[in-house]
Amino acid sequence: MIEMQFILDCVTTVLTAVLCFLMLFHKYEVKQDHLVARIAVIGCIIAVKMGVLLLHMSPLNLLTIWAVCVFVIYTMYQCRLNTALIYSFVFLMIALVADALGVLVVSNFYHNTISETLGATDLVWHHHIWNWILQIFLSRITALIIRKNDNIRVKWHEILFYILLLLFETILFACISSAVQDYMSGQFMILMMSGFMILDIYIMYIFHKISLSRENEQKVRLMQQQEQLQLQMYQELHEKYRTTREIAHDINRHISSLKALIAANPNEQAEHYLSDMTEDTERLRPTIHNQNAMLEIILNTVSDRCEKEHILLEMNVEDFPMQFISDMDMTAIFSNLLDNAIDACLEISKSQRKIYVVLRKQMGLIVLRITNACKETEPREFRFHHSTKAYHSGIGLSNVRKAVEKYNGVFRVHQEKCQFCVSITFNDNT
Repeated sequence: MIEMQFILDCVTTVLTAVLCFLMLFHKYEVKQDHLVARIAVIGCIIAVKMGVLLLHMSPLNLLTIWAVCVFVIYTMYQCRLNTALIYSFVFLMIALVADALGVLVVSNFYHNTISETLGATDLVWHHHIWNWILQIFLSRITALIIRKNDNIRVKWHEILFYILLLLFETILFACISSAVQDYMSGQFMILMMSGFMILDIYIMYIFHKISLSRENEQKVRLMQQQEQLQLQMYQELHEKYRTTREIAHDINRHISSLKALIAANPNEQAEHYLSDMTEDTERLRPTIHNQNAMLEIILNTVSDRCEKEHILLEMNVEDFPMQFISDMDMTAIFSNLLDNAIDACLEISKSQRKIYVVLRKQMGLIVLRITNACKETEPREFRFHHSTKAYHSGIGLSNVRKAVEKYNGVFRVHQEKCQFCVSITFNDNT
């Protein structure tokens, strides 16, 4: 009986390690470096766990099975330590729940008390097999729940709270089970275990929501830093444009003087040289003029980039003041939208690349509309913090919306199969 119990417990330990590994197989990448050595280390930990089984010390058994889960996750997968700790405790609860429910199911089926089931040699196989079945079932369900989620971003005091809660549940279950095992078959214990499972699942759900919130906050902070850098870049470009205009103005005066001299003393070579010099000077002039300095820089920068990327850019931009919009928000709105439009065009063939920009006043409103070609997608309702582009999160559009709402504007997004359109409307505050 003792040998059979030990063998079955060893099988359970190996199964626990394998299922713990498989639970996160579709979520994290496996560490490929020194893979054989990693597996050997885990094998040694499992062997130590099997040795601990001979001591028949429940607290030590619990601690070592948790250590096995931690080593399996942190040694085999590319994840953070706090993530490994949380998922190891999740699987520890799966193992405990499967073990307890296995005994309770057998007790109810044979109408025995818990003590009679644990003491019956002919029922050892039964509750171990139920334990294995329940571990496989619960680990697969957990894998499906966590597969699509990102890394859990929780703080250490939150991890400590979760660990203490699991320990409290375990101790409470053990104390109540010890008190009633001599005269109950376990219906109450099954209900209590089910309640604990629901509570733990809900806490994991809360952790997931907290993690998403913190991740979005981090993305917003990064986007704000990017906007600050964009603003600084455009300010520097504005200073360069101003200097270039001054230089071009001075050069034009010299060219005018040269023209007068050449007219007085005709020289074909000098005239040709003067013509080339005039063309070079014209290139120094910005192609787009607007009394909003920041907008002028952004539009000229976008125009140059579209020319290099073979994107057809059509602009119907009226020149009127928009002093009520700060430079930061002007950058956030126009730079994000135009950069997104260019990025979308780069994903399609050169012959399809097109951006159309409209900015005008009408009926006491300022209307901005940016339409760009994009990859063919099914029409659907647009959600902020969502992007159709790889490695993009949609935070840029969310920041545009916030900047627009700051001025009581209206921000709309419309997407068709091969076209993406953003429209913004402000009250004319000029």
